[in-house]
Amino acid sequence: METTAAKVPRAWSPQHVWIIALYSMRFALRTGGGLIFLLIFLTMGLSVAAIFITPLEKLVKMEGAESMTDSDISVTILESEKVVEAVQWITSSDSAQSEYLLRENPALLSAILLILLIAIPFMTCFGAFNQTSGDIATRGLRYLLLRTERTNIFLGRFVGVMLFTLLSAVGTMLVIVLYVQFKVGAYTGAGLWLWGFQGLIAIFFLSLPYTAICAWFSCMLDSPFGSLTICLLFSGFSLTLLYALKLTLTGSMNVDPESLGWLFKTMPWGWKYELLHGSLGVRLTAILAMLGFTAAFLFLGLRHFNKRDL
Repeated sequence: METTAAKVPRAWSPQHVWIIALYSMRFALRTGGGLIFLLIFLTMGLSVAAIFITPLEKLVKMEGAESMTDSDISVTILESEKVVEAVQWITSSDSAQSEYLLRENPALLSAILLILLIAIPFMTCFGAFNQTSGDIATRGLRYLLLRTERTNIFLGRFVGVMLFTLLSAVGTMLVIVLYVQFKVGAYTGAGLWLWGFQGLIAIFFLSLPYTAICAWFSCMLDSPFGSLTICLLFSGFSLTLLYALKLTLTGSMNVDPESLGWLFKTMPWGWKYELLHGSLGVRLTAILAMLGFTAAFLFLGLRHFNKRDL
């Protein structure tokens, strides 16, 4: 009876998952990988902010400091009809959503968030590509398997990456909001910070499925560099394939491009702007979609991880 009981695998343990997650965060900081990812996050966020704020400062100098301020120019340019139409085209939304982003909320921060959401899938790959591939290559996981189950290792690494991604996103958004508040001064503190918090939620939920994709590919490959390459290629190639399919259907079959919007809903990319939608129902639907994609990718990754040789 004792021999039979010993052969029965233990169920996954939330406590073990949490311990592994915390350790993976500390290990990422010690090896420098986490710091590099944090630096990439901050650099991208500040670069995007500078793209919009620097031209405003130049326009102030051209117009004269007494006649126009950063606040006046940001409101005049970013809330103009042309910018509303451009945002409507980029987000594939109606005019009401564009006005919600640019007129009901801080327009400058909305513009920064729209660009950041485009970059998040690719930035996430730099922080999540080496969840298990490096340890698989060195056979380091065999020692950990003596104390816990494969499921705990896989989920623990995933949770650890997500926690560090959340901390990086919080730090980046904090710097951006402070930068916009004190550099431009066009918006009230409460409105700016509330919209920044909404943007943080959007960044977090968009990064979830892409971290799960990286977890899947990381357990498939024995090379961290190979895992990073495949993760980046998958994120970019899937979009290229969808755009090519859309152009093919539009050109050869004369299909209305607006009716093909569902194509991009087959990937997390197609739901990213719904995370900033003015309707609470649409935002919740987008969050549920992100959680669904995350669960699907984690299932595929965990199934492969439980079968492969470590």
